[in-house]
Amino acid sequence: MRIYPVFLSHAGCPQRCVFCNQHAAEKVKPWQQSVEESIAYIEKSNLVYDEVAFYGGTPTSSLSFISDLLEPFQPFIEANKVRGIRLSTRPDELDKTVVAALVDYHVTTVELGVESFSDEVLDACGRGYHRSDVLSAYELVKPHFNVVLQIMVGLPKETEEDRRFAIEYTVDLHPWGVRYFPTLVLRNTVLEKMYKDGYYKPLSMDEAIHWSKTAYNSFKNAGIRVLQVGLHSSEFLTDELVAGPYVGNFGELVRSDF
Repeated sequence: MRIYPVFLSHAGCPQRCVFCNQHAAEKVKPWQQSVEESIAYIEKSNLVYDEVAFYGGTPTSSLSFISDLLEPFQPFIEANKVRGIRLSTRPDELDKTVVAALVDYHVTTVELGVESFSDEVLDACGRGYHRSDVLSAYELVKPHFNVVLQIMVGLPKETEEDRRFAIEYTVDLHPWGVRYFPTLVLRNTVLEKMYKDGYYKPLSMDEAIHWSKTAYNSFKNAGIRVLQVGLHSSEFLTDELVAGPYVGNFGELVRSDF
């Protein structure tokens, strides 16, 4: 697929989770600038994009925010320069009215930042919702969009049973796609303080690869698309990483047979 990415940083997010790097987010350009630059680029481009994809933030936090983000791209859809829109959001920021608006604005893919199916883990991460909210959101969006679940492994309070359950439960839900991320400790986060105070221990590289391989193979065998395993190499991670199982070719290590 040919996708044009638009980065929103943390625009629309109602809170900061323990692993969220607010300090780094402040260095990122405002979402309005990202939208303006995206529109200018697509107007000049001769390419046809399968999707304009909004990454980061919580685009569904209000109907006005949805309109501000998606309305400018509607002429491209009408002109067949863009075939659809992808966005990621929190499970607790969706309802029937929001879903109807997303349908009207030609959204084709919704990514849910689930992170975990354990209520204890979700509470420890400050996510502000529980598994029941995830399931409600999933049932709302599944009939209308390609649904991608974003899952993290190695979160605070997480047990091996939680990790196995997350993989098995995702297979049972059978979303269109999955992203699977080992948890990293970034600077200026609550998780960094937990780590330095001895209340949190990140997964080792061997543990992260083991669970990521297990998840990857389980999802692929179930016919679920694995869009991403681990974070991509970036200058951001080089600057902000404190601890955790990170290497630039993590996805390749997971997909290999060794």
